Amino acid sequence: MVTGTAAVVVASMTTLRTVPAMLGLLVFVCLGHAFVTRDAGTTARRLARVAPFAFLVVLINAVLVPGDALMVVAGHRVGSREGLVDGFFFALRLGVMLMAISVLLAATSPETLARTAYGAVRRVSERAATQVALFVFLAMGFVPLFADEFERIRVAQAFRGGDFAGGMRRRVGAVHAWLVPLLLSAIHRSGQLALAVELRDVRHRLPRTIEAPRARVQDVAVLVVTAAVIIAASMAR
Repeated sequence: MVTGTAAVVVASMTTLRTVPAMLGLLVFVCLGHAFVTRDAGTTARRLARVAPFAFLVVLINAVLVPGDALMVVAGHRVGSREGLVDGFFFALRLGVMLMAISVLLAATSPETLARTAYGAVRRVSERAATQVALFVFLAMGFVPLFADEFERIRVAQAFRGGDFAGGMRRRVGAVHAWLVPLLLSAIHRSGQLALAVELRDVRHRLPRTIEAPRARVQDVAVLVVTAAVIIAASMAR
């Protein structure tokens, strides 16, 4: 799964040059996410979270990239066709990368990722491999904690009227009311996690306590299908 995800991300940044190719890869990644989570609604919600950023990317490119006028208002050029196409392409690339990472997080445990990272870096430096494995393990383990804290703060702020309804000033205040407790809680949780790691001496014991992942038939099948889709998308015109 790690290799397939890396291949998708690299292909989205290098070999895929057209909007249809990137769109096809996005559809493939979304289908993979729905298959892993067994819930198409989760995939739709994840895409919905990406949509505002994608819209911003399209808007910025349409306004800033020179080219044929997209529309003319009162004699002034508003946007460009080339910028709109480029923005749509980069928005699709953003969606592919984020959904590919989501598939990896949904299908792989923190232990497996940590052991995989350790095996990849160990040939270069044993000490660096231990550090990377610990970083991956803590980062992956912190994701559900951060998500739970975000949900707790969301519910608390909703009861206090801290939603995103209303004018721009109210929305800015709502963002401030969310971010401050979320960041403080993240700092507090990260400190607790770091202390637990040091007290239990996880840093040095982690690589030896996690069994090395073994390639399974389904992993090979996923990698083959992913490679076939990437090749087909790269050849699309």
